[in-house]
Amino acid sequence: MTEQKTEPFYCDPRCLATMASLGVASILIVAKFVAFLMTDSVSLLSSLFDSAFDLGASLVTAYGVSQARRPPDSRHRFGHGKAEPLAALFQSVFVVGSSLFLGFEAVDRFIDPHPIGNDRAGYVVMGLAIVLTLGLVFFQNRVIRRTGSMAIRADKLHYVGDLGVNLAVIIAFLLRQQFGIEWIDPLFALGITGALVFSAYRILQTAMAALMDEELPEKEREKIIGLILQHPDVRGVHALRTRTDGERIFIELHLAMDRAMSLEKAHASADRVEASLLEALPKADILIHKDPV
Repeated sequence: MTEQKTEPFYCDPRCLATMASLGVASILIVAKFVAFLMTDSVSLLSSLFDSAFDLGASLVTAYGVSQARRPPDSRHRFGHGKAEPLAALFQSVFVVGSSLFLGFEAVDRFIDPHPIGNDRAGYVVMGLAIVLTLGLVFFQNRVIRRTGSMAIRADKLHYVGDLGVNLAVIIAFLLRQQFGIEWIDPLFALGITGALVFSAYRILQTAMAALMDEELPEKEREKIIGLILQHPDVRGVHALRTRTDGERIFIELHLAMDRAMSLEKAHASADRVEASLLEALPKADILIHKDPV
C-alpha cells in the first residue's frame, strides 16, 4: 500500500488572530463570572455578558475566516471572501443582543439597587481584562495591516469597545467607593450599553458596504484613474466599476486606445496598466476591456 501524504496544517495571521480572541474571551468570562459572584456589581455583570457575546462573535469570526480562506471553485468563481463581511454582520447582531440585555439589567438595578462588595476582586479582574484586551487589539492591528481582513477588523472593533467597558467598570467602582452612590454602577452600565450599540452600528455599516458591492471611496477611484492615465498608450478610461469583499478589491474598466494599434501592442499596453494597478493594490482582481478610438 502506498502511504498518503497529508499537507501540513497552516494557520495564517487571520487564523491566529481568531484563536487569540477566542482564548482571551474564554479567560475573561471565567474571571469576570467569579468576580461578579464576589461583588454583585451590575457594571461588572455587563462586562461579563459583553465578554460572553465576544466569545460568540469570535466563533462566528473564526468560521467566516476559515470559509474566506477557501480558494475559488466551480460554484464560487470569485472565491469565498464575502464570508468575512457576513461574519461581521452576525457580529453586529451579537453586540446588539448583549446591549439590549445590559440595558434591561441596568434599568432594573436603578429600580432595585444592590450594594457592591469586595471591590478588590473587581479591580484585579478588570485590570487583567484591560491588559489582555490591549495585547489582543495590538495583535489584531498587525494582522489587519497585513491582511486587510474585514472580519478581524469587526472583531477588533468590539474589543476596542471592551477597553472602554472595562475602564468604565473601574471608574464606577472608584466613584461608588469614594461617594457611596449606588446608582453610579447602573448608570455606567447604561453608558456601556450605548457604546456597544454604536459599535454594532459601525460593524453593520462596514459589513453592508461589502455585501452590497458598494463602490470604493472616491479618493480610491481617483487614484486608480490617475494610475491608468499615466500610460501614454491610454487615450481614456471609462465604465470603471469597483467593489471589495473585505480582503480583495475587484476592478473592472474600459481602456480607450488607438484603433490603429495592433492587438498585440494593445494587449501589452493593457498588461502594463494592470501591473501598475497591482503594484499599488496588490490584492486587486482586475478585468480590463479595450475600446478602439
